Amino acid sequence: MVRKRLLIYGDVEMDILLKTESAEAGAYDVKVDDIRFSPGGSAANCAAIAGSLGQPVTFLGSLGSDTWIKPLLQDFRKFNVNTRYLKKAAGKTGTCVAVVNAAGERKFHSYRGVNESDPPDLPPQTLWRHHHCLHLSGYCFQQPNSRRIAWSLLHEAKRNGLAVSLDPSYFFAKQSGSEMDELLAALDFIFPNLDEALILSGENDPVKAARVLRARGVNTVLVTLGSDGCLLSTNETEQFVKIKPVNKVVDTTGAGDAFCGGFLTGWLKGLPLIQACKLGCASAAHIVTQMGAHEQAPTLTNLIDILHNNNEGELVIQLKNLS
Repeated sequence: MVRKRLLIYGDVEMDILLKTESAEAGAYDVKVDDIRFSPGGSAANCAAIAGSLGQPVTFLGSLGSDTWIKPLLQDFRKFNVNTRYLKKAAGKTGTCVAVVNAAGERKFHSYRGVNESDPPDLPPQTLWRHHHCLHLSGYCFQQPNSRRIAWSLLHEAKRNGLAVSLDPSYFFAKQSGSEMDELLAALDFIFPNLDEALILSGENDPVKAARVLRARGVNTVLVTLGSDGCLLSTNETEQFVKIKPVNKVVDTTGAGDAFCGGFLTGWLKGLPLIQACKLGCASAAHIVTQMGAHEQAPTLTNLIDILHNNNEGELVIQLKNLS
Protein backbone atom coordinates (compact mmCIF):
# COMPACT_ATOMS: atom_id res chain seq x y z
CA MET A 1 0.00 0.00 0.00
CA VAL A 2 1.39 3.42 -1.03
CA ARG A 3 1.79 5.89 1.85
CA LYS A 4 0.40 9.14 0.54
CA ARG A 5 2.64 12.12 1.25
CA LEU A 6 1.63 15.68 2.14
CA LEU A 7 3.58 18.72 0.86
CA ILE A 8 3.09 21.97 2.79
CA TYR A 9 4.24 25.48 1.87
CA GLY A 10 3.98 28.44 4.19
CA ASP A 11 5.34 30.30 7.18
CA VAL A 12 7.46 28.95 10.01
CA GLU A 13 8.08 31.27 12.96
CA MET A 14 8.72 31.51 16.66
CA ASP A 15 5.67 32.44 18.73
CA ILE A 16 6.13 34.53 21.87
CA LEU A 17 3.08 33.76 23.98
CA LEU A 18 2.05 36.24 26.65
CA LYS A 19 -0.59 34.82 28.98
CA THR A 20 -2.68 37.30 30.95
CA GLU A 21 -5.55 36.85 33.37
CA SER A 22 -6.42 40.52 32.97
CA ALA A 23 -9.84 41.38 31.54
CA GLU A 24 -8.66 44.91 30.68
CA ALA A 25 -7.82 44.20 27.05
CA GLY A 26 -7.70 47.87 26.13
CA ALA A 27 -5.66 48.96 29.12
CA TYR A 28 -2.45 50.92 28.61
CA ASP A 29 -0.39 48.58 30.78
CA VAL A 30 -1.53 44.93 31.11
CA LYS A 31 0.07 42.50 33.58
CA VAL A 32 1.49 39.37 31.93
CA ASP A 33 1.20 36.25 34.10
CA ASP A 34 3.26 33.88 31.99
CA ILE A 35 5.56 33.98 28.95
CA ARG A 36 6.49 31.16 26.62
CA PHE A 37 8.50 30.73 23.43
CA SER A 38 6.78 28.22 21.19
CA PRO A 39 7.37 27.16 17.55
CA GLY A 40 4.58 28.31 15.26
CA GLY A 41 3.48 29.56 11.88
CA SER A 42 0.20 28.44 10.33
CA ALA A 43 1.76 26.06 7.80
CA ALA A 44 4.36 24.75 10.28
CA ASN A 45 1.59 24.04 12.80
CA CYS A 46 -0.30 22.00 10.22
CA ALA A 47 2.87 20.08 9.32
CA ALA A 48 3.68 19.28 12.95
CA ILE A 49 0.16 18.03 13.65
CA ALA A 50 0.16 15.80 10.57
CA GLY A 51 3.65 14.51 11.33
CA SER A 52 2.73 13.74 14.93
CA LEU A 53 -0.22 11.68 13.67
CA GLY A 54 2.09 9.59 11.50
CA GLN A 55 1.42 11.32 8.20
CA PRO A 56 4.52 11.59 5.92
CA VAL A 57 4.94 15.34 5.35
CA THR A 58 7.45 17.57 3.57
CA PHE A 59 7.73 21.27 4.45
CA LEU A 60 8.72 24.14 2.16
CA GLY A 61 9.59 27.42 3.84
CA SER A 62 12.37 29.75 4.99
CA LEU A 63 14.31 30.23 8.21
CA GLY A 64 16.48 33.24 8.97
CA SER A 65 20.10 33.36 10.15
CA ASP A 66 19.35 34.05 13.81
CA THR A 67 18.90 32.34 17.17
CA TRP A 68 15.53 30.82 16.25
CA ILE A 69 16.93 28.49 13.57
CA LYS A 70 18.18 25.73 15.89
CA PRO A 71 15.03 25.28 18.05
CA LEU A 72 12.76 25.46 14.98
CA LEU A 73 14.74 22.77 13.14
CA GLN A 74 14.70 20.61 16.27
CA ASP A 75 10.94 21.09 16.47
CA PHE A 76 10.42 19.86 12.90
CA ARG A 77 12.60 16.81 13.59
CA LYS A 78 10.58 16.07 16.74
CA PHE A 79 7.49 15.59 14.57
CA ASN A 80 9.27 13.75 11.73
CA VAL A 81 8.72 16.57 9.23
CA ASN A 82 10.99 16.40 6.17
CA THR A 83 12.94 19.69 6.01
CA ARG A 84 15.21 18.85 3.08
CA TYR A 85 13.78 21.76 1.07
CA LEU A 86 13.64 24.26 3.95
CA LYS A 87 15.66 27.34 2.94
CA LYS A 88 18.15 28.94 5.34
CA ALA A 89 18.04 32.61 4.28
CA ALA A 90 20.04 35.67 5.26
CA GLY A 91 17.60 37.68 7.34
CA LYS A 92 15.27 37.43 10.31
CA THR A 93 13.08 34.44 11.05
CA GLY A 94 9.34 35.11 11.28
CA THR A 95 8.17 36.00 14.78
CA CYS A 96 4.71 36.40 16.27
CA VAL A 97 3.72 37.89 19.61
CA ALA A 98 0.42 36.38 20.75
CA VAL A 99 -1.45 37.79 23.75
CA VAL A 100 -3.64 35.05 25.25
CA ASN A 101 -6.38 36.13 27.66
CA ALA A 102 -8.08 34.25 30.50
CA ALA A 103 -10.60 32.65 28.12
CA GLY A 104 -7.84 31.26 25.90
CA GLU A 105 -8.58 33.74 23.09
CA ARG A 106 -5.63 35.45 21.47
CA LYS A 107 -4.52 38.52 19.54
CA PHE A 108 -1.58 38.27 17.13
CA HIS A 109 1.18 40.73 16.24
CA SER A 110 3.06 39.07 13.37
CA TYR A 111 6.39 39.73 11.66
CA ARG A 112 6.83 37.42 8.65
CA GLY A 113 10.55 38.07 8.13
CA VAL A 114 12.20 35.80 5.53
CA ASN A 115 8.89 34.01 4.99
CA GLU A 116 7.99 37.14 3.04
CA SER A 117 11.32 38.56 1.85
CA ASP A 118 13.21 35.40 0.84
CA PRO A 119 10.87 32.44 0.15
CA PRO A 120 12.23 28.97 -0.65
CA ASP A 121 13.36 27.87 -4.10
CA LEU A 122 11.06 25.70 -6.17
CA PRO A 123 11.68 22.00 -5.48
CA PRO A 124 12.96 19.60 -8.17
CA GLN A 125 10.49 17.85 -10.46
CA THR A 126 11.23 14.52 -8.81
CA LEU A 127 9.51 15.72 -5.63
CA TRP A 128 6.08 15.83 -7.27
CA ARG A 129 6.08 12.12 -8.07
CA HIS A 130 6.22 11.25 -4.37
CA HIS A 131 3.49 13.55 -3.02
CA HIS A 132 -0.29 13.43 -3.25
CA CYS A 133 -1.53 16.72 -1.79
CA LEU A 134 -0.20 20.29 -1.68
CA HIS A 135 -1.38 22.40 1.25
CA LEU A 136 -0.94 26.18 1.07
CA SER A 137 -1.29 28.88 3.71
CA GLY A 138 -3.18 32.05 2.83
CA TYR A 139 -0.32 34.10 4.28
CA CYS A 140 1.77 33.07 1.25
CA PHE A 141 -0.45 35.16 -1.01
CA GLN A 142 -0.09 38.41 0.94
CA GLN A 143 3.21 39.61 -0.57
CA PRO A 144 4.71 39.37 -4.09
CA ASN A 145 7.71 37.15 -3.29
CA SER A 146 5.88 34.39 -1.45
CA ARG A 147 2.83 34.76 -3.74
CA ARG A 148 4.98 33.98 -6.78
CA ILE A 149 6.23 30.75 -5.19
CA ALA A 150 2.73 29.77 -4.05
CA TRP A 151 1.32 30.16 -7.56
CA SER A 152 4.21 28.24 -9.11
CA LEU A 153 3.70 25.40 -6.64
CA LEU A 154 -0.04 25.35 -7.28
CA HIS A 155 0.44 25.13 -11.05
CA GLU A 156 3.00 22.32 -10.69
CA ALA A 157 0.74 20.46 -8.27
CA LYS A 158 -2.19 20.55 -10.69
CA ARG A 159 0.05 19.57 -13.61
CA ASN A 160 1.27 16.56 -11.64
CA GLY A 161 -2.16 15.47 -10.44
CA LEU A 162 -1.91 16.45 -6.76
CA ALA A 163 -4.90 17.58 -4.73
CA VAL A 164 -4.56 21.19 -3.51
CA SER A 165 -5.85 22.62 -0.23
CA LEU A 166 -5.76 26.14 1.20
CA ASP A 167 -6.06 27.53 4.70
CA PRO A 168 -6.91 31.21 4.09
CA SER A 169 -5.94 34.05 6.39
CA TYR A 170 -8.08 37.08 7.28
CA PHE A 171 -6.05 39.35 4.97
CA PHE A 172 -6.18 36.77 2.19
CA ALA A 173 -9.97 36.62 2.49
CA LYS A 174 -10.22 40.37 1.86
CA GLN A 175 -8.56 40.06 -1.55
CA SER A 176 -10.70 39.93 -4.68
CA GLY A 177 -10.51 39.92 -8.46
CA SER A 178 -9.70 37.45 -11.21
CA GLU A 179 -6.70 35.99 -9.35
CA MET A 180 -8.98 34.94 -6.49
CA ASP A 181 -11.43 33.33 -8.95
CA GLU A 182 -8.59 31.37 -10.58
CA LEU A 183 -7.26 30.24 -7.21
CA LEU A 184 -10.60 29.08 -5.82
CA ALA A 185 -11.34 27.16 -9.02
CA ALA A 186 -8.08 25.21 -8.57
CA LEU A 187 -8.79 24.07 -5.00
CA ASP A 188 -9.91 20.64 -3.89
CA PHE A 189 -10.24 21.78 -0.25
CA ILE A 190 -10.50 25.14 1.52
CA PHE A 191 -10.48 25.62 5.30
CA PRO A 192 -11.80 29.12 6.14
CA ASN A 193 -12.88 30.02 9.64
CA LEU A 194 -16.32 31.58 9.90
CA ASP A 195 -15.17 35.19 9.49
CA GLU A 196 -13.06 34.30 6.45
CA ALA A 197 -15.89 32.30 4.87
CA LEU A 198 -18.32 35.21 5.25
CA ILE A 199 -15.82 37.71 3.80
CA LEU A 200 -14.92 35.48 0.86
CA SER A 201 -18.56 34.79 0.01
CA GLY A 202 -20.33 38.02 0.92
CA GLU A 203 -22.90 35.94 2.82
CA ASN A 204 -23.86 36.06 6.50
CA ASP A 205 -24.45 32.34 7.08
CA PRO A 206 -21.87 29.51 6.98
CA VAL A 207 -24.01 27.18 4.86
CA LYS A 208 -24.71 29.85 2.25
CA ALA A 209 -21.07 30.96 2.36
CA ALA A 210 -19.86 27.42 1.67
CA ARG A 211 -22.27 27.09 -1.25
CA VAL A 212 -20.93 30.30 -2.79
CA LEU A 213 -17.34 29.03 -2.49
CA ARG A 214 -18.31 25.75 -4.13
CA ALA A 215 -20.07 27.66 -6.91
CA ARG A 216 -16.75 29.49 -7.48
CA GLY A 217 -15.03 26.17 -8.06
CA VAL A 218 -13.87 24.69 -4.72
CA ASN A 219 -14.70 20.98 -4.52
CA THR A 220 -14.93 20.65 -0.72
CA VAL A 221 -15.44 23.50 1.74
CA LEU A 222 -14.71 23.03 5.44
CA VAL A 223 -15.70 26.03 7.57
CA THR A 224 -14.11 25.83 11.00
CA LEU A 225 -16.42 27.10 13.73
CA GLY A 226 -14.31 27.16 16.90
CA SER A 227 -16.03 25.36 19.77
CA ASP A 228 -18.90 24.44 17.41
CA GLY A 229 -16.67 22.22 15.28
CA CYS A 230 -16.90 22.56 11.53
CA LEU A 231 -19.23 22.56 8.55
CA LEU A 232 -18.48 20.10 5.74
CA SER A 233 -19.97 21.21 2.43
CA THR A 234 -19.78 19.24 -0.84
CA ASN A 235 -22.12 18.63 -3.77
CA GLU A 236 -23.34 15.52 -1.94
CA THR A 237 -23.57 16.64 1.68
CA GLU A 238 -23.80 19.57 4.08
CA GLN A 239 -23.12 18.48 7.62
CA PHE A 240 -22.00 20.04 10.90
CA VAL A 241 -19.40 18.03 12.85
CA LYS A 242 -18.42 18.65 16.46
CA ILE A 243 -15.98 16.99 18.87
CA LYS A 244 -15.70 18.26 22.45
CA PRO A 245 -12.35 18.66 24.27
CA VAL A 246 -11.80 16.36 27.23
CA ASN A 247 -10.02 18.99 29.33
CA LYS A 248 -10.34 22.75 29.93
CA VAL A 249 -9.61 25.12 27.05
CA VAL A 250 -6.28 26.88 27.75
CA ASP A 251 -5.15 28.45 24.47
CA THR A 252 -6.94 28.46 21.09
CA THR A 253 -3.73 29.33 19.18
CA GLY A 254 -3.30 26.88 16.30
CA ALA A 255 -6.74 25.26 16.55
CA GLY A 256 -7.57 25.88 12.88
CA ASP A 257 -4.13 24.63 11.80
CA ALA A 258 -4.62 21.51 13.93
CA PHE A 259 -7.94 20.90 12.19
CA CYS A 260 -6.23 21.10 8.80
CA GLY A 261 -3.46 18.71 9.85
CA GLY A 262 -5.89 16.22 11.35
CA PHE A 263 -8.34 16.36 8.44
CA LEU A 264 -5.67 15.99 5.74
CA THR A 265 -4.09 13.08 7.64
CA GLY A 266 -7.45 11.32 7.84
CA TRP A 267 -8.25 11.96 4.19
CA LEU A 268 -4.81 10.83 2.96
CA LYS A 269 -5.16 7.66 5.05
CA GLY A 270 -8.41 6.89 3.23
CA LEU A 271 -11.04 7.93 5.77
CA PRO A 272 -14.41 9.19 4.43
CA LEU A 273 -14.80 12.97 4.56
CA ILE A 274 -17.04 12.95 7.65
CA GLN A 275 -14.58 10.78 9.55
CA ALA A 276 -11.67 12.96 8.41
CA CYS A 277 -13.60 15.98 9.77
CA LYS A 278 -13.94 14.25 13.12
CA LEU A 279 -10.19 13.61 13.14
CA GLY A 280 -9.63 17.32 12.38
CA CYS A 281 -12.01 18.38 15.15
CA ALA A 282 -10.37 15.98 17.62
CA SER A 283 -6.93 17.41 16.73
CA ALA A 284 -8.22 20.92 17.42
CA ALA A 285 -9.93 19.73 20.63
CA HIS A 286 -6.57 18.44 21.86
CA ILE A 287 -4.49 21.46 20.90
CA VAL A 288 -6.76 24.02 22.66
CA THR A 289 -6.15 22.28 26.00
CA GLN A 290 -2.40 22.97 25.68
CA MET A 291 -0.37 26.18 25.72
CA GLY A 292 1.20 26.81 22.31
CA ALA A 293 0.20 26.12 18.72
CA HIS A 294 1.72 22.64 18.31
CA GLU A 295 4.44 21.88 20.88
CA GLN A 296 2.10 19.33 22.44
CA ALA A 297 0.77 18.02 19.13
CA PRO A 298 -1.61 15.07 19.45
CA THR A 299 -0.72 11.48 18.69
CA LEU A 300 -3.24 9.00 17.32
CA THR A 301 -3.52 7.64 20.88
CA ASN A 302 -4.51 11.12 22.16
CA LEU A 303 -7.18 11.39 19.47
CA ILE A 304 -8.49 7.90 20.19
CA ASP A 305 -9.03 8.96 23.83
CA ILE A 306 -10.87 12.12 22.77
CA LEU A 307 -13.04 10.28 20.26
CA HIS A 308 -13.80 7.53 22.78
CA ASN A 309 -15.04 10.22 25.19
CA ASN A 310 -17.22 11.58 22.39
CA ASN A 311 -18.75 8.13 21.76
CA GLU A 312 -17.15 7.80 18.32
CA GLY A 313 -16.63 4.05 18.61
CA GLU A 314 -16.56 3.29 14.87
CA LEU A 315 -13.85 5.88 14.20
CA VAL A 316 -11.85 4.67 17.21
CA ILE A 317 -11.73 1.19 15.68
CA GLN A 318 -10.62 2.63 12.33
CA LEU A 319 -7.82 4.64 13.97
CA LYS A 320 -6.60 1.64 15.96
CA ASN A 321 -6.28 -0.22 12.68
CA LEU A 322 -4.24 2.67 11.26
CA SER A 323 -1.89 3.01 14.25
